[in-house]
Amino acid sequence: PPGMTLPPGMTLPPGMTLPPGMTLPGGLPGMPARPGVPGLPGMPGFPGLPGMPGLPGMPPRPGMPGLDTEALAQMRFQQVAQEYEAVKSVGIRPEISELAEYHGLDDRATRALDEEMKKRKDTFESDLQALWIGLEGSKNPSGMLMMKLKDMRMGTFRGMTALGKRIQDFAKLNRIDTQAAVKLAEVLEGRDDVDGDLARLSKHLERSNKPSSLVMMMLRDLREGKPVKEPEYAAAIGSRVHEKEIKTSAKDRDRSRSARRNRGQDQSRGGRHDSDRGRRDRSRDRRRSRSRDRDRDRDRDRDRKEKDEKKDKEKKE
Repeated sequence: PPGMTLPPGMTLPPGMTLPPGMTLPGGLPGMPARPGVPGLPGMPGFPGLPGMPGLPGMPPRPGMPGLDTEALAQMRFQQVAQEYEAVKSVGIRPEISELAEYHGLDDRATRALDEEMKKRKDTFESDLQALWIGLEGSKNPSGMLMMKLKDMRMGTFRGMTALGKRIQDFAKLNRIDTQAAVKLAEVLEGRDDVDGDLARLSKHLERSNKPSSLVMMMLRDLREGKPVKEPEYAAAIGSRVHEKEIKTSAKDRDRSRSARRNRGQDQSRGGRHDSDRGRRDRSRDRRRSRSRDRDRDRDRDRDRKEKDEKKDKEKKE
């Protein structure tokens, strides 16, 4: 046709025509390739052949941007992921999302929790607080959450209400944090002798300087129904028993010091009294001695006088 050019040595197949102003590249079957240009498989550039680039000089096909297939796939994946995240989080309360993100809950557990918590509006805050505490440290938080959701559906989930006054007083006395107290209360729900367990636990906790950690360590045996044994170790430094021993020792030292001081004062007062009494006794003895001496002198003088008078009388006779 007019305006069409062909490379040297090339001819069109019978019945084949090209649009005006186009040049046919080499590489078609039965035609020699242009020098320096590798042959192209098939017949590129014709409509109906997907994935083939357009011929030089022709505008690109509609809907085919100038990007490679890998970049298009990556963009599409990111778009789908964003749409999925947007749809997934629709309708979930922010408090639930925060809990799920912190504990790494999967989508199934997160949605199940959101659905269940919508039914528990009256106890929402306390239940959520109990879940925060109950899931802390769990190796499988999603599985643990599904168990707690089952308890909610069955009406056996007590949440923070499990901390009755007895457990609260026990936790305060033994310096147990809220997390350990809640888990201890949940475990004790299935025990037969709660009072006995608390009494024996108290003996352990009063000897420990980390009572909350000790409770967490003992929960496994309590869940398995094992009895709480009597403590067989000395009180740790900083424990309640250790503090009592320090106070008792200080009181004993003060009492001993006071007793020694009182004895010293008594001895001091007693010494002065004895000294005064001795002086008084000696003074009295001296007075008595002088009195006896005077009496003796008077008697002697009287005897001498009588003798003299008797002699004078005899002389007169």
